[in-house]
Amino acid sequence: MRNTFIIAALVVFTAGACTTEESAEPTFEAVVEKVIAPRCTFGSCHAQPTMAADLDLTPEKACDTLVNQPSCLFPDRMRIVPGAPEESFFFHKLTGQGLHETPTGSCSNETKTNLIMPYGASELTPDEIDLVHNWIAAGAKCSGTGGPARPTSPAISSFTANRPAPLAGESIAFTLTLDQAAKDGGQTIELETDTSVLAAPLQVMVPATLTTVKFEAFALRPTSRFTVRARTAESTKEIVLRVAGLEVAEVMADPIGTDDGTQWIKIRNRSVLPIDLTSYQLKAGENNYSLVTVNLTGTLPAGSCAVIGGPAQTGSNGEPVFTQLHDFTPNLPHTGTQAAGIALFDRNAAMVGGVVTPVDTMLVGANNGARLQGPDGEVANPYCGTPVPGMSALRTGARTCVQAQMQPSSCN
Repeated sequence: MRNTFIIAALVVFTAGACTTEESAEPTFEAVVEKVIAPRCTFGSCHAQPTMAADLDLTPEKACDTLVNQPSCLFPDRMRIVPGAPEESFFFHKLTGQGLHETPTGSCSNETKTNLIMPYGASELTPDEIDLVHNWIAAGAKCSGTGGPARPTSPAISSFTANRPAPLAGESIAFTLTLDQAAKDGGQTIELETDTSVLAAPLQVMVPATLTTVKFEAFALRPTSRFTVRARTAESTKEIVLRVAGLEVAEVMADPIGTDDGTQWIKIRNRSVLPIDLTSYQLKAGENNYSLVTVNLTGTLPAGSCAVIGGPAQTGSNGEPVFTQLHDFTPNLPHTGTQAAGIALFDRNAAMVGGVVTPVDTMLVGANNGARLQGPDGEVANPYCGTPVPGMSALRTGARTCVQAQMQPSSCN
């Protein structure tokens, strides 16, 4: 309810008395020109460096700091609620409504008075009060009568993670930021992701008067790229992540003598969790990863390796002890001018950008003319040259490998 001052002012205005000019159109530009500029930034009260009540009313900042923003004097009151002047604390300050209450908020400066505004400047005329009232009632648009209205609730401006590829068993920290402070009661953000690879909350809450919330999730198992989606009624933001920890550690594709039955691939679990291998495939090829496919079996303990291939165990292939016997058919490629890609795939992964990328890849050879993709979704660069017969390709880093003496029993 408006106080007697505003009621009387509007009665006078309605009767046409005490007015010397026609009422302005209820636009934001008119409010700035007739009310804010001549009074509110007077003496820098609501401009730098003073910024009374943490409120910047310079023309370029005024709308963003008023509309759908909580007052630092009363955090449970919004400065301007579009379409509702009677619920807008900014309008209360101009008309003297509810000013007997003591501020409850904590402003960054010492100006915490609850006096009628504009303090130290001339009172608003009935026309000016009516202008502000009608602008708020019309939706508090920030640019002319046809400009876009401010959103009715905060939208997500950014959604980030502290790492793009955590290892299985590690936590990942997310930061979610709104484009304006959450209203009274807070702002709920719904979260969507693949719950088989990431343990994350279904929703998070940005507390009232704040714009940012941080939360953590837990990487459950290695996988290719997947999407984490944050959603409100106003907007949606997405992050594409992957979970690392399962890698191709060593490849013996060209033993001395016959290849058939003597080739093998060693994979390694770099995470702190056991990995159920039944969710994964080994794949290899030159033009794509579809030349050779092996469905994996068993469980790979944390920090351990598995050797897949055979069944021959001879000096020519390092006498490996096989974890899973498999005679590669056709044989693993190793003699062409095109780099051979040996990759691990998650059998249950969803497509991102129309493709399913590998969990991990080792490229052995001179070039990647076939443009095989790596785990990050980009075209993978060859990691090492082609080993001579009897030498393996040994992983030495995230994207490096070297020709080496065969080490099927080592898991460094």
